[in-house]
Amino acid sequence: MSGEKILNCKLQTQLEQRERQQRLMQPPSPGMVNQLVDFGSNDTLSIATSRALTKGFREQLDAHPNFIVGSTSTRIFEGTTHYLDDIERDLARFHKAEAGLFFNSGFDANVALWSIVPRPDDVVVHDEYIHASIHDGMQRGRAQTRSFAHNDLKEFRRVLEDLRDNQKGSRDGKSVIFVAVESFYSMDGDVVPIQEMLRISREVLPQGNVVYAMDEAHSNGLIGWDGSGLVCHYGLEKEIGIRVHTCGKGMGSTGAVVLCSETMRMSMINYARNIVFSTAPSFVTVAAVRAGYELAASEEGEQRRRRLQDNTRYFERVVTQHKQWAEVSKQGVIRIPGSENWGSGPFETPIFALITPGGEENELADHIRGNGYWVDSVHYPIVPKGLGRVRLTVHADNTKEQIEGVVGVFMEWAGARVKKEGRRAKL
Repeated sequence: MSGEKILNCKLQTQLEQRERQQRLMQPPSPGMVNQLVDFGSNDTLSIATSRALTKGFREQLDAHPNFIVGSTSTRIFEGTTHYLDDIERDLARFHKAEAGLFFNSGFDANVALWSIVPRPDDVVVHDEYIHASIHDGMQRGRAQTRSFAHNDLKEFRRVLEDLRDNQKGSRDGKSVIFVAVESFYSMDGDVVPIQEMLRISREVLPQGNVVYAMDEAHSNGLIGWDGSGLVCHYGLEKEIGIRVHTCGKGMGSTGAVVLCSETMRMSMINYARNIVFSTAPSFVTVAAVRAGYELAASEEGEQRRRRLQDNTRYFERVVTQHKQWAEVSKQGVIRIPGSENWGSGPFETPIFALITPGGEENELADHIRGNGYWVDSVHYPIVPKGLGRVRLTVHADNTKEQIEGVVGVFMEWAGARVKKEGRRAKL
């Protein structure tokens, strides 16, 4: 048997094992997705699927008729164009940061940031649910890492106190403690308690040797003035030293910008392998990003943000007022993390996790899709073992009828499970 056949056999065995565990990830057919009502994609403001972004993108092309499609080189050679320079400067100004460095993707941005910026004597303290790309960056870096339970302020304090009490560098302020969090967490849709975390770190580490880094992937475009994000919403631009704003979700395109000091920016340009050895972002990529930001900052962008908030609140009301919700949630047939806090904050996040017992997320997703609504089924290792879920995302252009429809469909599935369990209990 040839080496290639041996290799394919090994890989196929691995894939078959994942399929038996019902964890095989198969990209859905574009034709199937496009036929269903979108409650799955990250296009939360609906600026990509509505074609609103396309108009702005074409305007960028028309305004630069002599553009070159490719960037021709890496950032350290000829790949840094005037257009790319301009977007970095403009995004830094928009988000009230000192400097910005643009990347082809949010994954690239996090890998570069976390592999280069923390130094060997530093510590990265991170929420257990941070993005996989942050983990990959930390693994390539040389700083020590410590995690704390998701959004758990008591454990966060304990970790900081342990570092203060047991590490001289942390205590005397010579080592930097990075705190890595997300604004909106991508699988549960909950919000980082950033103001409480800032208060805790000031109390525990009065030397001030703490640098907060926030991944704003799911908040960019959605909140804050002109969609500038969670940090700007709370006016914490001077408190959060590093921000990563991706453009592939609310902004409707692709790419990401790391907002930081000029010194951090130059360090990544000089030492990040995915900057030094990768072709720079193209004009086409940057043009779509600029069009997305201009749209987000316009009156239409503001209307879309309001509509998204209205739709998200409407979804929550339809769920909680549904005649079966009390029994469904009591029986644990479908659990939606954070539902007990709906309506208690200044804004709502459009991401909802429908968690089912016994690994029934595929069955629930198939039922929802079979009734005309697209949702995503998410499994380990994307989420922790035993916490597979259907991930449902509300969009600005979803109608009230669509929201009522998708809630009715998953409640129908859940209601049938409640009745089935009731019959079993009587036997």
